[in-house]
Amino acid sequence: MDRIDKALLVLPILPIADLLSTLFSLSSGGEEVGILARPILENYGVFGLLMLATSASLMFLVFMRVVIYIKKLFTNQWKGRWMRYTLTIQINWFFVLQALYVSTIIMNLLVPLAFAPTETIILRAFLGFTYFVFISFLTINQMKQLPRF
Repeated sequence: MDRIDKALLVLPILPIADLLSTLFSLSSGGEEVGILARPILENYGVFGLLMLATSASLMFLVFMRVVIYIKKLFTNQWKGRWMRYTLTIQINWFFVLQALYVSTIIMNLLVPLAFAPTETIILRAFLGFTYFVFISFLTINQMKQLPRF
């Protein structure tokens, strides 16, 4: 298991972390703004959010295991001209998804500071971009080692 695999396996943990940061945000006077989470919170309460986070974590765990398996197949068995690009795009897409989750978690923790909406958008974009650059930097050596055909 290389750094890419370990970085991908962070994604299943993030929905639970998002749930915990959302609960902190709600206790600090914030509100849920997610297009899926808001109706679930209104209809089913915190238990609904717990079920949503659990199902998302399980789904991401399955996705990440499949991505790691496909990466292994690409590097060992499947030979093709576009395989490296396909794999790189797929991995980076999940890194972007992680960056969105991380920025949401951090913004939930910053609710008591009550930033203006414009500052919030800029800060969230900055946090997401920073996480993506950081995780890309950590995995750059393994990305370079993906086979070239």
